[in-house]
Amino acid sequence: MTPGSADATRIQAARRFPTAVWLDRLAAIDGAKASGGMMGLADHLDAALAQQQAASGGGALVPMTVTIVVYDLPDRDCAALASNGELKSASNGLAIYKAQYIDRIAAILGNARYAGLRIAAVIEPDSYPNMVTNLSLPACATVNQGNIYKDGLRYAMARLAPLANVSMYLDIAHAGWLGWDNNRSAAVAAYKDLIAGATPGGDLGIIRGFVTNTANYTPLDEPFFDGTDDMVRSGGTTEFYEWNRAVDELSYIDRLRADLLAAGFPQDLAFIVDTGRNGWGGSARPQAAAADVDDMRIDRRAQRGNWCNVRNTGVGERPRANPDSARPYLDAYVFVKPPGASDGTSDSTATTPNDEGKRFDPKCGSGNVDALQGAPHAGKWFHDQFLMLLRNAYPLLN
Repeated sequence: MTPGSADATRIQAARRFPTAVWLDRLAAIDGAKASGGMMGLADHLDAALAQQQAASGGGALVPMTVTIVVYDLPDRDCAALASNGELKSASNGLAIYKAQYIDRIAAILGNARYAGLRIAAVIEPDSYPNMVTNLSLPACATVNQGNIYKDGLRYAMARLAPLANVSMYLDIAHAGWLGWDNNRSAAVAAYKDLIAGATPGGDLGIIRGFVTNTANYTPLDEPFFDGTDDMVRSGGTTEFYEWNRAVDELSYIDRLRADLLAAGFPQDLAFIVDTGRNGWGGSARPQAAAADVDDMRIDRRAQRGNWCNVRNTGVGERPRANPDSARPYLDAYVFVKPPGASDGTSDSTATTPNDEGKRFDPKCGSGNVDALQGAPHAGKWFHDQFLMLLRNAYPLLN
């Protein structure tokens, strides 16, 4: 990278991005810092303490939030292949998940040393939404029949809830998955049952709220149209929305919140949104309303369900708390999936799971016009994607 070049300037700006710590396998808890490898959970928390103390300058401690991603359910990502995990329910995976994963995370977070840190825990991306819509898939049906996700999630919530400095946000997909009225209604019922079963008293306030758009590309806002029927109808100007009136993430969380409150969730229920790759800047970004929805939608994907290393995307709104005065229930914009972390390998020959259980998914292959090629396995560094996201950032990086 040439010093002083536009990309070098963007990379310098990106160094300020706070991103989540992904605990996506057992080994991630301890890490391998001593041998020059990745930091473990305690290492990250110690680093946050040091930053907090430096920022406080010897005075009262300033607030410091650390976002972690709890992500190692047995039979993980039952509807896809790119991010399958290490634990299998058929091989005692649920017991391992509880004792060697959740219990260890809870013990570290519960250390009095870290009581002054605020922990935002994103709980199991792409897990329970599959129990709402994907039970026709054999792998998801098996998970459902064994209550694998339900038992694991309830255990995680019950173990983390007593920690006063931990706020839990359950993953609840995104507008392009659960935004339809029927999907959203089914999701509200499913999540109410899930959360109520985590404590003997059925306390729906055990979690802080929900996280949407994790590792996904749905824009926060479609500025030139809304979700009225003339904009989302199938067989008309577009097939992109297929009667899904939640055309962006803000309308999705607005509708979700109303439905969840009506179902008995507490008034202080909150949301965070992953904005790490939903900026959609660049020369292709529409600048004005048009006669055809396809000519004015910010989301430039060929198909809304395409989720793997999507081309022409950009970094979105920067992480910050309380970003929308009109939505006091929107706690923050966050970068859950770090820009530059691959969604899955584009190598169609990688059909055998690697040591982390990951393999090729057709959504990441050359047959998907939206998928950037040359991608490594999910979670690995993908430099071409990183530069693309910086170049197409919206708002612009400075």
